[in-house]
Amino acid sequence: MQPPPPTRAELLRLDGRGLHQGGLCPDCNAASQVYRCDDCLDSRLFCQDCIVKRHNALPFHRPKEWKDGRFVKTSLMNLGLHYQLGHPIGQPCTNPAIAPNSSFVVIDIDAIHQISVGFCGCQLAHPPHIQLLRSRLFPATTSEPKTAATFRVLELFHLLSLTSKISAYEYYQTIHRRTDNIGVNPPPDRYRTFLRMVREWRHLKMLKRAGRGHDPSGVSGTKEGELALLCPACPHPGKNLPENWRECSPKEKWRYALFLGIDANFRLKRLNVSNSERDPGLNHGYAYFVHDTAFKEFLKDTCNNHDAIKSASIRGGKGTAASGVGTIECSRHDMKRPVSLGDLQKGERYVNMDYFFLSSVQFDSPDTLVVSYDIACQWSRNLFKRMSTYPHRLHIRQSTKNITFAVPKFHLPAHREHCQITYSLNFLPRVGRTDGEAPERGWAALNPVASSTKEMGPGSRRDTLDDILGDYNWRKITSLFASILRKAKEAVSLREEHVAAFKTFSAALPPDTIAEWTHAVQEWELDASMPNPFELTVQKTSENAVRLELAQEEALAIASREITIVHEDITPSLLMSQGLELEDLQRRLRMDIQNLNTGATDLQRAKLVERSNRLRRQLDAWIEVQHLYMPSVAALRARADREGGGAPIEAMNIQLMLPSHAVGKAETSHFLLQYEWRLRFAYAHDVLQKLRRHVLLRTHMYRLKNAHGQGQHYHTRSLDVIKGVQAKIIVNTIRYRENRLALCALSIPLAQTEWEKELRPLQENDIRAPSAAELDAVGEGRRSISWIWKVGEVPEGGSKDMMQQVYKALKIEWCKIRARAHRWQEECILLEEETARVVAFFKWEAQRWKNLAGYGCRAYALQQIDNRNLMRSNCERAWSDLEAWFKAGEGNANGCGFVEAYGGDEIQISKI
Repeated sequence: MQPPPPTRAELLRLDGRGLHQGGLCPDCNAASQVYRCDDCLDSRLFCQDCIVKRHNALPFHRPKEWKDGRFVKTSLMNLGLHYQLGHPIGQPCTNPAIAPNSSFVVIDIDAIHQISVGFCGCQLAHPPHIQLLRSRLFPATTSEPKTAATFRVLELFHLLSLTSKISAYEYYQTIHRRTDNIGVNPPPDRYRTFLRMVREWRHLKMLKRAGRGHDPSGVSGTKEGELALLCPACPHPGKNLPENWRECSPKEKWRYALFLGIDANFRLKRLNVSNSERDPGLNHGYAYFVHDTAFKEFLKDTCNNHDAIKSASIRGGKGTAASGVGTIECSRHDMKRPVSLGDLQKGERYVNMDYFFLSSVQFDSPDTLVVSYDIACQWSRNLFKRMSTYPHRLHIRQSTKNITFAVPKFHLPAHREHCQITYSLNFLPRVGRTDGEAPERGWAALNPVASSTKEMGPGSRRDTLDDILGDYNWRKITSLFASILRKAKEAVSLREEHVAAFKTFSAALPPDTIAEWTHAVQEWELDASMPNPFELTVQKTSENAVRLELAQEEALAIASREITIVHEDITPSLLMSQGLELEDLQRRLRMDIQNLNTGATDLQRAKLVERSNRLRRQLDAWIEVQHLYMPSVAALRARADREGGGAPIEAMNIQLMLPSHAVGKAETSHFLLQYEWRLRFAYAHDVLQKLRRHVLLRTHMYRLKNAHGQGQHYHTRSLDVIKGVQAKIIVNTIRYRENRLALCALSIPLAQTEWEKELRPLQENDIRAPSAAELDAVGEGRRSISWIWKVGEVPEGGSKDMMQQVYKALKIEWCKIRARAHRWQEECILLEEETARVVAFFKWEAQRWKNLAGYGCRAYALQQIDNRNLMRSNCERAWSDLEAWFKAGEGNANGCGFVEAYGGDEIQISKI
């Protein structure tokens, strides 16, 4: 859109003299008006002497001279401005060290300046680099500096590099073009010099903020990890834990557990440029990266033939010095831990990850640890055996460390069923609602800098990443008050919901049965070697097993070049698997929106909108990759958009255009058709298994209600439980029917015919439990058993075996409901502990700075004390109502344990 004429006129007017048409200088009324400064707000013109006088304290402004009817660039140095260091502004030096007309290069926000600088050469004068620093100019060197950068240009780039991830080259080129955008009079090239100053600036800022300038031992006394910002909500012995925390009972120590997440990132690779001799690091293990020299010595002296479980993770290759980085971090608050990151040479080898883990737990960790890792089931198996071969400084006493190993929730479905129930954070006790996926979220903040850090030398890269990680932690710290408040509100609400559901479900079952199940699950929680109550003994072909088979077959096909990979991270089989997951998410969202009644609260509606927004982002990312593997779908989707008039489509209604949807409409690879077929075939069996289990549950719950139901209260509770089971039956029915339609479409191009004998159309009268007569097939003319009981793994021993399966299914369902109730109760307890730890940590930090203030430089120390006190007060104000919330509602137990139900209305409290 064209701007209105007055705006255009004013923009053009600024390029001329405007109202100042001739006349005398407004300051001296003697000389003519010739010069104007575009960096000043005053647009008047002045004479040469007056413009210089006005800029005695503004040497980095850029004046222009009115000449031959237009403004021409000039400089304050050409007009005679001399900037004298070591004396107050305007006071000349009797013994200047540099002649007044000598040129000095200063990099500032708006330009690269050449100015006349005079160093003080008086008897008591400071060295030149100190004189520059006292004028907020950062010297390029301490020996005869000829270049400097203003503090503000370094501060701005520092902040931009942390927030927008801009590279130093892009930033410097911006300043270069601000100085000369036509290439006629380019400024002196100081790019390499700027890089060095930025690196030193980052390091000095880290030292300053850690209090090393106040500590008598200075930089040389810095210990490993001392420059890292600690998570205030994590337990730190001696900082934010009660004095008697070690004396608490073993059943209460889980409150002081440290939650750690382990992961690797193969985007943060480093090319084989430079080396540690040419590019040494400034942080010698002072922050988040492990000490490089010690780490290399460890790798040299240690047998490192441990195979990486995830061979597909190996990246890099020729010309790569580091294939990525591994990390150990706080998995509840998503903060990086001190001395817990390091380079990977080739894939995710145990020896590397062991070193990072053992290095991390040596630093300020309590006795109870919850460690989540996507291959924890394999990695943890021989951890202590491997540790015995490592240097003694890395050893931890197994007898004093209580370590629980888990697999992050998002990664868990890729594991076999035994791992899914043994290492699940949903089932493991005393972990709250921790998901273990914090490292994955943290990588999102680092991945944008991968393109610039991969070409750095080893020292520069570690120093830069240390600084970025420090800023990441700081932003997390400053938002803790809001994030914990948000989690607490959700936890209290869902604790009440799930504890009530647990009570209702338990009240509908016989007391003896509940007592038996409670004893079994408590035994497993105390001793993992006991039978796992969540384990389903019936074996079946699962979707996860098919996903594993496809991944293995795909690896062979890629190696033999039968198929081509066009995306770095997502293979064709993974694309299909993710598509089915997104399809299920769309289905769930549609059903939840349909079930939303008119009396729904604003919060309930807001959560659905947030889910829809998250789903849209996931869909956009998936569709972008889909177009690489299915290019014809892009045209199909574009035509559908045109026919729809370009109207926005809700996330739950976006067509995924999977091969089954595109049959006959778009050309699709035979591999993709096969992948989707096999995944959907296994998915159909998974859904049928769930459907059978829930049908049995519904039947059994009706029997219990009829046998034991007495009174309106019991009757209502039973109906609530049956209603919940019925909702799951409806969901699985819809899943099966939609999945079967997709199989019908795929069967045509794949020429599949026999499958329909096994996976039949699901009618309403098929969704029923078999009676005893049907199971035993006694008598002629009896109604035949529904076909859903003849598919897959079903009992073959008649009604007795069927009732045993009902019992097992009911037990597993009860254990899961109990686990959900306990996890939310644990989450509330953990959040209450974390709020107390955050407040205590800020108090400890304020006291630490108060102690450091005694060594001098009090102003900065007092600022830090104020900051910590303000942050503490902000948290206390935001959390003022949390204590009352935690102690109110269902499942609060007044902080003394978890709700246990032993049948009927009897509720007990478990200390486990």
